[in-house]
Amino acid sequence: MTEEEARAWATEHYPAAVGRLEQFAAIVTRETERQNLISPSTIPLIWSRHVVDSAQLVALASADATRWMDIGTGAGFPGIVAAILFGGHVTMVEPRAKRALFLREVVSTLGLNATMVQSRVETVKVDQADIISARAVATVDALLTMTAHLRGSLTTYLLPRGRTGEDEIVKARAGWHGTFHVEQSITDPASTILIATGVRARCSASR
Repeated sequence: MTEEEARAWATEHYPAAVGRLEQFAAIVTRETERQNLISPSTIPLIWSRHVVDSAQLVALASADATRWMDIGTGAGFPGIVAAILFGGHVTMVEPRAKRALFLREVVSTLGLNATMVQSRVETVKVDQADIISARAVATVDALLTMTAHLRGSLTTYLLPRGRTGEDEIVKARAGWHGTFHVEQSITDPASTILIATGVRARCSASR
C-alpha cells in the first residue's frame, strides 16, 4: 500500500477522523526528532506503515466492544489510533516513562477518550477488556499468558504478527483453547493479523 492509497483508505473508512489522524502523524514525526518513537526511515511512510496499519485493527473490532486495551503502546500505534477511531474507551499500557509521558500529552492534546497506564502489563489492575491489541510485543504465547487477568470469555485479541501469523497460531494452539485465525494485512500482503477469541489455557499447560 502506498502513502496515497493509505490516506485514501483512511478517508474512505473514517472521514470524520482524518484530521485528527493527520494531527497525530505530525506529532509523532516531530517527536521522533527528540526520542526514537519510530524508525526515521519510516517517517515518509507513516500512513501506510503506522497509521493505517493500526487503523485496520479497529475495522476488525466487534461493533459491541466498548473497552479496548493496547499493550506496549510505545509511539501510539495502535493505541492512539484506536482511541481516535474506536467508539469506546481505550486503555494504553506502556512501561517506559518517556513514552508514557508522550502518550498522556497526546491524549490531552487530541481530547481522546483514553487512559495511559505506566506499568508492566502483568501488574496492571483494570477492568477486563473487550479488545486486546499489541503490536510488536512478545510472542503470542507470552502475550496470552501475561494478559490472562485482563481478558474475559468474550475478549478478542487483535495482534499484528508480520509474516509469522500462521506459525504462531500453531504454537498458540498447543497451549491454548480458543478460536484462532489470521487476516491478511491490507498494508502489506506479506503481513498478517492474528485474531483470537475465547482464549483459555489448556489443562495440561503450565501457566
